[in-house]
Formats: sequence, structure tokens, C-alpha cells
Amino acid sequence: MQGIFAGRTQLRYPYGRYGYTRGGGKIWHGGMDLVGSDSTDIRMPYYKNKRITGKVVRARRVTDHSNKTWEWGWYVCVQLDPGQTPDDVNYLYFCHCRELKVTAGQAVASGDLLAVMGQSGNAAGGYDHCHFEARATAAGKGLDPSQYAGCPNAVGVYGEAPGQADSGEENEENDDAAKKLQRISIGPVSRGDADAVYAVCVSRGLVAAGLYKSEWSV
Repeated sequence: MQGIFAGRTQLRYPYGRYGYTRGGGKIWHGGMDLVGSDSTDIRMPYYKNKRITGKVVRARRVTDHSNKTWEWGWYVCVQLDPGQTPDDVNYLYFCHCRELKVTAGQAVASGDLLAVMGQSGNAAGGYDHCHFEARATAAGKGLDPSQYAGCPNAVGVYGEAPGQADSGEENEENDDAAKKLQRISIGPVSRGDADAVYAVCVSRGLVAAGLYKSEWSV
């Protein structure tokens, strides 16, 4: 495990990507909405496969709607120990949790259990996930968290299921499946429609099974 979940991690919908604008461009998404396919436990991630440490500075739920963090529901904020990474990230946020497993002041390291994913607060989509956000300052704008998430900032399923074998038989089966695939080009089609088709294929497991791949050409 290198991201926030053991096993496979899914970014299910285009609007769950970091930097996506919602509401006709009025609402900017400052994190990645990630789903644990094999585990609901949210863990302290690694940075590019490197172990990192920090301290829990927030583990709470805000109910006062005048405070914008109420939208996160149950959330954990970890302040990273200094000098570990070359980027500007100092804080990691794990939001919309169903249950918290740490308390403020607790020291944590990569792999430690932090929370259980859920949909508390103002969680978009109506499905259990973790809004994962990285910031330079506690009150600053979200930064790209993909180096900590263990997956790209793109719709898809990433990683392998625990205990998944890489046997010769499985490789032969995958090769046979690949021989049956067809390459189909369609157009003109909007980027939004293409993303919608891709999201459906992800939700039905076609991308993870290697049965669907989409490329955008201009």
C-alpha cells in the first residue's frame, strides 16, 4: 500500500478529480475523491513510495454551517513533520469519514490507520469515499495531492487487490482477452460525453478488467 487505501484505489467520477470545477465553473474542487475498492480503512499515505510522518492536529466534525469545514463532515488533518518532501505540502486532509480512529495530538506515520471512509458532511455523489486534500497552510488553497494519493488525478481503478497473483495462466488469459479487443474511433464527441462513458465503464469494472480504454485525440 502506498496511497491512502490498502489494495485498489478508485477515482470514480470526473468531478472527483483535483481542480475540477463544478456548478458551471463556480465551485473549484480542491482535492481527490477516492474510494477504497478492497478496504474502507483510510491510512496515512507515503510520498512517492517514501515513508513520511506527522501529527494529527484536527480529528473532529464541525456542525456550525458558518464554518465552511462543516462540509467535510468527520475529518482528520495531519501536519507533516518538516523537511520530508520537496513540495509545498504541509497538511493532509481526510474528509467525509464515517468513523475516526485517531485523536488530535497523536503522532502518525505512513500505513497508520486514521479513519473509515464514509459520506458525512456535504459529500457529493451519495457514495462512500474520502475527499483527500493537500495544503501548504491550514487555511490555504488545495494543492495537487496525487503524489500522496498513490494514483493519478484521473478517473480509473489503480493498484492490485491484496493477494492478487501474477501467474502465467492469468497472463495468458489477459493476452487472449486482448486479442479479442477492437479499436473503435468515434467523433465528434465532447470531452464531457467521453468522460461520462469512461465513468460508466469504470463503475462496471471494464477498465479494471482491461476491457475498455479511452484516449482523447485533438
